[in-house]
Parts: sequence; structure tokens; C-alpha cells
Amino acid sequence: MSSPKVSRQDIRRIISDNFNATDIRFSNDEILEHLKETERYKGMNLDVLDFEDVLLEMEQTGFLRPIAQNFNTRYYKIMTDLEEKTCKDCNIKSWFAEAEEPKKCPACGSSNLS
Repeated sequence: MSSPKVSRQDIRRIISDNFNATDIRFSNDEILEHLKETERYKGMNLDVLDFEDVLLEMEQTGFLRPIAQNFNTRYYKIMTDLEEKTCKDCNIKSWFAEAEEPKKCPACGSSNLS
């Protein structure tokens, strides 16, 4: 399996910074717009399908709750506010839903979080 074009960490940060409330509905298109505003992705011709696998993984762990779909646009909510944790192995900060399991660092895969 090849690595995704879009970092799991970047998507988590966008959701935490912009949609971190249980009453906010947001879509993969909105995440895409935020990605296009970041320096790392400006030159890339991204599409929502470029990070669909990352979002599906986040649904399976309990990070995201899908609420609707219209063609390639998927709408989400989070079940609980996200909390910031730091990986004790690589010192990277990330964001997790309370119900998310397993909680693993999206950068190195470690479960050693605080």
C-alpha cells in the first residue's frame, strides 16, 4: 500500500483548528479547501479522492462520524471535542477524539501518547 498524498497529521490539524465542536458539520470539500491554503499542498492538484482513504480510516477509529454523502462530497461531524496529545516517541502533537481507538501517533504509529 502506498502512502497517501495528504498527511493524516495535516487533516487532523485542519479538523481540530476549524471544526472542533460536536455541532459543526463539515465536508471533505471544506477540508480540501483548507489543504489548498497550506504551503505544503499549494502546488499540488489535489482532489478529495487523494485523501479519501485517510478519512475512511478516521471513520473506522471513531475520529469522524459520517452523516451524509452526495457523489464525492461526504459530510462529517465529530462525536466529542478533540484533545491534543503528544507522542512520547517522536514528540509530534496530534488530535484525537475521546472515543477513538486505537489512539496511535499518525506520524510514527506509536501508542505512547500523553
